[in-house]
Amino acid sequence: MEPIVKVRTKDKLPLYGLLLESKKGSKKALFIELHGTASNFYENEFMWPLAQELGKQGISTLVVNTRGADSLQAYPFRGNALEKFEDCVLDIDAWVEFVLKKGYKKIILSGHSLGTQKVIYYMEKGKYARKVASVILLAFADSYAYHNYFVEKTAKKEIILREAKKLVNEGKGDTMLRSVWLAHRDRFPKSAASYLSFFGEGSELSKALPLRNKGKLSMYSKIKVPILAVIGDREEYTAISIKESLFLLKKENKLAEAHQIKNCDHDFTGKERELAKIIVGFLKRKL
Repeated sequence: MEPIVKVRTKDKLPLYGLLLESKKGSKKALFIELHGTASNFYENEFMWPLAQELGKQGISTLVVNTRGADSLQAYPFRGNALEKFEDCVLDIDAWVEFVLKKGYKKIILSGHSLGTQKVIYYMEKGKYARKVASVILLAFADSYAYHNYFVEKTAKKEIILREAKKLVNEGKGDTMLRSVWLAHRDRFPKSAASYLSFFGEGSELSKALPLRNKGKLSMYSKIKVPILAVIGDREEYTAISIKESLFLLKKENKLAEAHQIKNCDHDFTGKERELAKIIVGFLKRKL
């Protein structure tokens, strides 16, 4: 079949991905990868060496777009600037259903950066969460805390929240915030409703992986399948020290392994082979 694949979510949104089926063995296992903030299925270059190594083990790979792919898209209108965090469940449901219909028996659900929080949230809320055999968290983050620390430091938090709440109350949730352009950490535009869904007090994102609290990770701790977390030591968004976050992940779920790669950035640049070795070794032991 053609490697570019398409699904349609429950709310009728088309999403695209790349399916790399292993030529070795039966359709036993498949690795689904979710991108991070405003990224997409083809920009995470660490995935290509990993897909090669997974294929040697008889594991197929599916790298996918969510509705938060890229900053803003048209036809249909979507992107990170408009997405609501909790809608990630609809996206992942569609992709897992696609995989199950193709006959795969073991699903490895992996995310990068913001994608790690979507994976954890899905394991709590998703229709097919019990079909997931293992969870992989790459460059895990507490995006809610990291963003709010940034806007507090730059004295922009109340300005942005005030405008976002006003627009939503006026029924203009899809209107872009303008009091502070690039309202998402001075890097991305954000609509009023999307901003509150991500960074408003009590948002669903705030509950996914609250490393900032240095305590109970309620959604994460309830995951009942093997977990692998891998992070670098530069450009990370954990809100607490990486050392503390690694300890916390192992403490809060006894099924978890946590690894740090030295001299490594958020995208595992130059460390792709080392990352692949860690992931494949983990899956050999746990699947």
